[in-house]
Amino acid sequence: MPHTQAQLEQQLAQLQQQYLQRLATDLPALQDKLLELSVPDVAWREVSAELVLKFHTLAGSAGTFGLAETGVQAKKLELLFKNLLAQQQPPSHELFQQALGFFHAMRAAANLAPVVTVHGAITERNEHAQTLIYLLEDDVDAANHVCLTLATFGYQVQWFSQTNALAAALAEREPDALIIDIELQHEAKDGLEFVQQLQQRRAVPLPLFVVTQHTDFEHYLAAVRAGALGYFNKPLNAAALEARLQRLFSERHRDAFRVLIVDDDLMLARHYALVLQSAGLRAEIISDPAEIFAGLNQFHPDVIILDVNMPGCTGPELAQLVRLQDEWLGVPIIYLSSETDSERQLAVLIKAGDDFLTKPISDNALVVAIFARAQRARQLADVMTRDSLTGLLQHAHIKERLQVELERTVRSEQTVSVVMLDIDHFKKVNDKYGHLVGDQVITSLANLLRQQLRKTDMIGRYGGEEFLLVLPDCPLEKAYAVVDQLRQAFARFPFVTENGSFHCTFSAGICDGSKGELVDQVIDQADQALYISKASGRNKVTVFSQN
Repeated sequence: MPHTQAQLEQQLAQLQQQYLQRLATDLPALQDKLLELSVPDVAWREVSAELVLKFHTLAGSAGTFGLAETGVQAKKLELLFKNLLAQQQPPSHELFQQALGFFHAMRAAANLAPVVTVHGAITERNEHAQTLIYLLEDDVDAANHVCLTLATFGYQVQWFSQTNALAAALAEREPDALIIDIELQHEAKDGLEFVQQLQQRRAVPLPLFVVTQHTDFEHYLAAVRAGALGYFNKPLNAAALEARLQRLFSERHRDAFRVLIVDDDLMLARHYALVLQSAGLRAEIISDPAEIFAGLNQFHPDVIILDVNMPGCTGPELAQLVRLQDEWLGVPIIYLSSETDSERQLAVLIKAGDDFLTKPISDNALVVAIFARAQRARQLADVMTRDSLTGLLQHAHIKERLQVELERTVRSEQTVSVVMLDIDHFKKVNDKYGHLVGDQVITSLANLLRQQLRKTDMIGRYGGEEFLLVLPDCPLEKAYAVVDQLRQAFARFPFVTENGSFHCTFSAGICDGSKGELVDQVIDQADQALYISKASGRNKVTVFSQN
């Protein structure tokens, strides 16, 4: 027992902290249960009855631990589902949206970010599982839509309806990105003015995404000056917003740029390598030009740095030699030389090369120049090999990756699972809601696949609404669990349009690619399993069997 008031207060504070920790665990699970009501043909009575009990418990405990408003919102949810059960009517879209509004208000009152977790264990947690997004939006329906969409993809979203609440949260913890609706109905200043002042007080601006109804040049310019990385018009395409977020965070998690340095002066080359490595790039050195192709094939550089004057083979000659092979045509070649004559520099570049840096060069200038070239090279490589709508590998390139993986699997005696996915009734979606909405469905599934699968997994858009997945070192049992979990997650995803909301599902077929078959044979087996999934009612996953 506590003997003093201080001890009592300390123990009470500890209990409150334990309660908050429990809420941080319980509320995501509770929100998952709530989201089950958005799944077609769900047993809504059982789900609603369970929600009544859970919200009843929460309404009774929250106030005791200083969360009065959380208790009030929990009570509203308890009564909402009690009335639903009494009326014996399944929840309408409007009621579901109202429940989400109460739930997010309850989460905000508890100062906990809304989270949706995907059930089960995916091969590897996606890198955005702990990515925190702050959302400033005074429209409850719009906020619910954004929160639900982003949470489905594994982001933590904390919603604020007022600038002062957002400012207070920013003082406590910085988010990974900020989404702001700049048209705030009940604020003295608009969202752009607020965020401009916010960014001016920071040494490094927060990644900002703007939502607005304005399409004029002045608002675009003001958004850019405030540090906006994305500008979205209303009605908001939440899938497009998520795709832009994904691009931002994937850049942070991409493999380091690779730089191959070819120079006969080893000491100088090592200095350059150390400078680049200290800036987060990977660097390899070749001192003998004859080793260039071995270095290229083993290291796969994003940029090549060449000295102009080397014994036995000059830099321009080596550059021309590299350009003889189509595989390396897209790799930038940068000369690093003490040559200062501009005409000689141009003559070198005309033969083969992309840039010319003059020695001596500062460490910072070297890093900036190489980083910019490497970044641009990867962007161009992505454009050449990736589908413009989804950012996934194109048909031919995913087949090439599959071929390489099948060969590796045979050599290493490892496993690989190959999956064909197809969106169910996709033509009906296009016919009813239009091709733009159909594109949103495709990009949403692509984003889900990209975020939830491992970095080592390969994903391609095989054609139309069909996707091909290559899962290395993943036996069939595990692949089935992964794909079925993705299927459930996609089925919960709500698509909101001007003509109403709807859900989509996909069917899948899986086969074992480690038995030495050719690429087309493996794809055919996965396709046969996919056909069985569709023929037996769709929204299913089937493993290929020879029987």
